[in-house]
Amino acid sequence: MHRKMPTYENLWTRGCVLVSACSLCLNTDEMSDHLFLQCPFATELRTWLGGKINSLIDCTSVLSLLSYIPAQCSPQIADIFLTAVIHTVHTIWLSRNNIQFSSKSTTIHSTKMRIHSLVALSGNASVGKCLPSDSHFLDCIAVAAHCRTVKEIISVLWKAPSSPWLKVNTDGSVIAGHAACGGLFWDSQGSFLGAFCCNISAASVYHSEVLAVILAMEYHY
Repeated sequence: MHRKMPTYENLWTRGCVLVSACSLCLNTDEMSDHLFLQCPFATELRTWLGGKINSLIDCTSVLSLLSYIPAQCSPQIADIFLTAVIHTVHTIWLSRNNIQFSSKSTTIHSTKMRIHSLVALSGNASVGKCLPSDSHFLDCIAVAAHCRTVKEIISVLWKAPSSPWLKVNTDGSVIAGHAACGGLFWDSQGSFLGAFCCNISAASVYHSEVLAVILAMEYHY
């Protein structure tokens, strides 16, 4: 069942009339949009977080907070971006409650350190894999890289085709939703004749490898 967070605006709808003021900035009434999106406290957190993850965080709406996650990134990076939003919103709520119910003031520095440690913890706990190009990003937020494991390489004997035949070695792959295929052409002397490669919108490795064979025949003829 969907439940709303008990901010002042939601308490008003239930008949609880209270004097409303944002506990974090004391500048205006406490509305959900203000508390999590527009409050100077929340804005500074997102600006700092955006600098850490090298991304501009759109705070015009709750949905826009999630839309900043890159459409094309490795699974581990996607997990980090998602948890960064979740931990930031949750930490803002905890900071507000500490002031409201425990009279404990909170500093922007301690809040940043809490978010950073939680994002790092979530990133290290992610089961997603990353790319070699993600190493600098992961170092900035103290997250260990979860690289894809490489299977043992098995040496094979390549046999040249009989003259006048040509041989083409093809392959296809899909990584993080991105598919590609390619091929290499050789003659009966083992001389390299040419190659091709292309990105494709395939949903499986099988589709990619079959398309590579089809393209090889088309390029040859």
